[in-house]
Amino acid sequence: MASPLTSADDEALIEEILARLTLREKLGQMMQPDWRTFRSAPKLSEAGAAVLPAWAGSAVKRALNAPLTDEQCDRSVGRHCLGSVLGGGGACPTPNEPLAWQAQAAAMQRAALRASSGLPLLVCNDSANLRDATLFPHHIGQGCMRDEGLVEELGALAARESAACGINWIFSPCAAVALDLRWGRTYESFSEDPALCGRLSAAEVRGIQRCGLPMAACAKHWVADGGTALGTGKFDMGGIGKAAVKSFGLDQGNADCDDAELRATHVAPYLPALAEGVLTVMVSYSSLNGVKCHASRALVTGLLKEELGFRGVVGSEERLFGDLTWRRQLEELEAAVGRGDVPAERVDDAVRRVLRVKVACGLLRRAAASTPAGGDAAAAASRCPLFDAAVPPMGDAACVGCEAHRAAARRAVAKSCVLLVNEGGLLPLPAGEGGRPAAELLVTGIAADSLGRQCGGWSLEWQGCEGNAFTTGTTIADAIRAVQPGARLAPSAGAASRPVAVVVTGEAPYAEGFGDVEELRLPPADVRAAVALADAGWAVVLLLVTGRPLLLPPPLLSRVAAVLVAWLPGTEGDGVADVLFGRAPATGRLSFSWPHAMDQAAAAARLKGPLFPFGHGLQTRAVG
Repeated sequence: MASPLTSADDEALIEEILARLTLREKLGQMMQPDWRTFRSAPKLSEAGAAVLPAWAGSAVKRALNAPLTDEQCDRSVGRHCLGSVLGGGGACPTPNEPLAWQAQAAAMQRAALRASSGLPLLVCNDSANLRDATLFPHHIGQGCMRDEGLVEELGALAARESAACGINWIFSPCAAVALDLRWGRTYESFSEDPALCGRLSAAEVRGIQRCGLPMAACAKHWVADGGTALGTGKFDMGGIGKAAVKSFGLDQGNADCDDAELRATHVAPYLPALAEGVLTVMVSYSSLNGVKCHASRALVTGLLKEELGFRGVVGSEERLFGDLTWRRQLEELEAAVGRGDVPAERVDDAVRRVLRVKVACGLLRRAAASTPAGGDAAAAASRCPLFDAAVPPMGDAACVGCEAHRAAARRAVAKSCVLLVNEGGLLPLPAGEGGRPAAELLVTGIAADSLGRQCGGWSLEWQGCEGNAFTTGTTIADAIRAVQPGARLAPSAGAASRPVAVVVTGEAPYAEGFGDVEELRLPPADVRAAVALADAGWAVVLLLVTGRPLLLPPPLLSRVAAVLVAWLPGTEGDGVADVLFGRAPATGRLSFSWPHAMDQAAAAARLKGPLFPFGHGLQTRAVG
């Protein structure tokens, strides 16, 4: 069962606040528009503003990310008594620095406090789209760490960096169990194992919600979004993503499963997070047995709220209503309540949950009562505010990308790496002495010098970024050169022993349905290069930077001496080099079984004998 979240005294405060709110104020509390829509951009719809991807025009991006003015905040947040605001993928103020984020958040909070409701805002994001923030390994890599304490620590650090941007609600963890590796959100899942997903989701909730600042976590996406069938994907995103609808699509598709499978595989990972007190749950775009999850009273009201006892906010997915703007949604909802189509009790339930989250995470507190001596207590109480009204505390801007956070990320990267193959104990590589390599070392491959590929999707931009200029970090190639400055980008003569080539390959960044694929292929050019190097006498280390297991063709696998999977490690490539050179041991274990061929892309098919089973991971010891 879910945690109650609040005390009896808290509930009394919530009921008193609810009783004072008008219908318009209540409806405003239920809304969560993207703050980019508070500005005006010529010929750009609000739906378009909310999903603006990396490849959009730079002029439009600058217009949408210009700092919000007090007038814009009052016109949107204040006038409509909004309860929360969202910054979607790529949303960031200009300049993209912590103090600019804080200034914008403070402006929105002041507008909320000036509104007739006077209630502070929930400011939401998947995490900060902040340049130079610490980017940790994605969930698929964290699943390989098998370390709940470290997952909790990473959650707390991400929360603190987000709080330094004025954010107080993070859309994480993803509690999905990804059952088909072709899904574009596989890397957001901790594992194909529901029990492991549940333990790590709860650990992340603890980290986020106990970070020492007002912060709410969000378990998503309710429910069975990781179990959709191939070809049912309807990835659309309010008309913006129609180009990504594919015959082999999975994202936003339909999952067919009976009640026993639903509960054992897809509901089970939520139970530890609910027991831990997760404050919010996001409903999935996808369908279950042909019914949209958002439209299923049985799933949302019956199972989540009533049976499991969840008392926090149940949020819809972004852009659920397509091109229907949030202001129009408010108008339509008010009319529906007036007609009796939406009962007033239903509105009160939703607003009560919003207030409960604000109380539980520390945004709302009862004001100290003040009754003058000899005065009328009832009259004094009527004049006293129910709650303290102040801009919520924000985190320390100096923590963003700080040395301590990057050190924790580096430890996590090393612990998430999985060693699949290590012929003859090639790894760890000898570091050499005095900057001289113990053997000739070549570093090559499409992902060797790319922070964009290391970080993957949801990194500053919705679909991620290419190259290295978008943030601060260490590429794998630079991390290797830091250990062996003599490492070369091309073969040379005079090796002291058998030469070693580290071929760093993997996927380009993607997110959601854009990442649905028909084949789990490695870049062909890197496969050819690895085979050619092996045939030329090099000992080849295949280093995979990927958001999911990719096929290892037999001609390649039979030739390479070692295969190390770094997943999507984030900004701290030094953690990968730590494992390569034995500064840290290889301890990671697969959170997903690895397929032989495409007919094993689905988890059920891999039960019959994968190339590498769930939990596989060769171990090495740290040296020196």
